[in-house]
Amino acid sequence: MREKPHIICIGSVLWDIIGFSDENLDRGNDKEGIISKQPGGVAMNLAMRLRKYNIISAFLSALGDDKEGKDLLQICKRNGILCNDIVICPNARTDYYMAIEDKKGVALAIADTSLLCKTGDSILKPIISGRYKNWKGPIVVDSNLSKSILENLRYNSAFKGSDFRLVPGSPSKVERLKLFLTHPGANFYLNLSEACLILNRRFETSKDAALEIVKTGLRSVLVTNGEKSACFANGSEVVEVKPPKVKIIKLTGAGDVLMASHLAKTLKGFNNREALLFALKETGKFISEGFKSGCS
Repeated sequence: MREKPHIICIGSVLWDIIGFSDENLDRGNDKEGIISKQPGGVAMNLAMRLRKYNIISAFLSALGDDKEGKDLLQICKRNGILCNDIVICPNARTDYYMAIEDKKGVALAIADTSLLCKTGDSILKPIISGRYKNWKGPIVVDSNLSKSILENLRYNSAFKGSDFRLVPGSPSKVERLKLFLTHPGANFYLNLSEACLILNRRFETSKDAALEIVKTGLRSVLVTNGEKSACFANGSEVVEVKPPKVKIIKLTGAGDVLMASHLAKTLKGFNNREALLFALKETGKFISEGFKSGCS
């Protein structure tokens, strides 16, 4: 019997190529470090992490029919993600993300999500006219989706009452999500830099940003600010918590861990402070685990 999902994740699934050096990096440097290849993409990371908390995701995305795409599809299946509705594009190359990190964080990153964008609105068919038509549960949306897909989700009457959980793929793609700020079912997950960009204003703290963003008419927002306090705000409550202090070794994917952890506790009925505390704790563990090297 086919499992029923608790949540639908719409967005990127790709391979992450991550290089990390213990030394501070400048343009043109050639340093020793560790390079890893791992499944990635915002929506993929969220679906994988949610499964760790026994939350089943149905995944809507696009993959090439190359070896990389087939491998990612098998990883989805092995991890209990419902992936039968992923669009498989013939003679297409699966998307990639590449980042270089040092102790300060991400020095440079490039996301190639061209296949996801080119596939277009066919990605949404299962939720508009297919097996998930009239879906009432949460819908994760990442900004790697094309403008036309995002506009369809925002303005299609089928989604006027939807519970959207929105996350930028990067600060460069925050603009794509602005149209959801006035949606009454929108819930945003942002870092402080993204929060400043989405309102085109400068904020000094996560609390200042969260309080202004929630005034736009969305349901809730969670804003992080590195090792400084994170803030969750909705129409009736503001929760501010300082994350645990940890050694930062790996940052790519940290925002996805935070969102998935917070979302998992929220869906299980925990209050907003409990959900935020848990999310920050889980994120701290993730960024301090780092990469494993075979030599010293």
